[in-house]
Amino acid sequence: MSTVDDVRALVRLLWRAEIGAQAPRRGPRQRISVDDIVDTAIRLADDRGLDALSMRVLAGELGIGPMTLYTYIPTRDVLVALMIDQVTAMSPMPVRSSSVLDSLAAVAHVLRAEYLAHPWLLHASPWRQVLGPHRLARYERQLELLEDVGISDLERDNVIVLVGAFVTGNAREALGARAAAAETGMTDVQWWEAVAPELDAVIPEGAFPLADRVGTAVGEHHQAPGAPDEAFVFGLARVLDGLRPLVG
Repeated sequence: MSTVDDVRALVRLLWRAEIGAQAPRRGPRQRISVDDIVDTAIRLADDRGLDALSMRVLAGELGIGPMTLYTYIPTRDVLVALMIDQVTAMSPMPVRSSSVLDSLAAVAHVLRAEYLAHPWLLHASPWRQVLGPHRLARYERQLELLEDVGISDLERDNVIVLVGAFVTGNAREALGARAAAAETGMTDVQWWEAVAPELDAVIPEGAFPLADRVGTAVGEHHQAPGAPDEAFVFGLARVLDGLRPLVG
């Protein structure tokens, strides 16, 4: 659980470049920086997942003691917030195009690529993340795409939230498909070849006619239960179609 002091420390650490708070001022000379710690944490989370990232594991990777690590970053929650802000810096928003919808589509592609590169982001709640310099810059760039559109500021924010929510859902599907293949050691085709005869044996004939018809069509087309990449293209187009009357 974060305390008020932890939240204040988070803000100072997020904005450390602006206020010169890269490392503690007291005690012996520091041989690593907050940037070193955050970059190492991101690498570990990319490789092992967020659940496997503990302050003790991170300290071992850095070659320091856990208590020393806490003199830099007070809690794991603060660490994760710093990681999110740093990852944001790696994925700059696209420049505005002549079409607002094209600009929003470009944003969606960047956000999805970010999730696929850093799957642990899906397990880190952004709801109360204090806006650091990189996240705030991203929000600013996104708002700029809608600045010339005749809608309210609340609607501008809702448009950004809507696109982000769609991307998050699709990325979760794509990463789920990737994880299933890795965990089982079987491709989707191999898995369905094993499962299909068993389902045929236990499901009464004609019990689910629509599911059988549509599922067969999907399976034959994709050779898999679905195709997250194709669903992203289709779904994003439908989201943008829905926004067209609002943003023009």
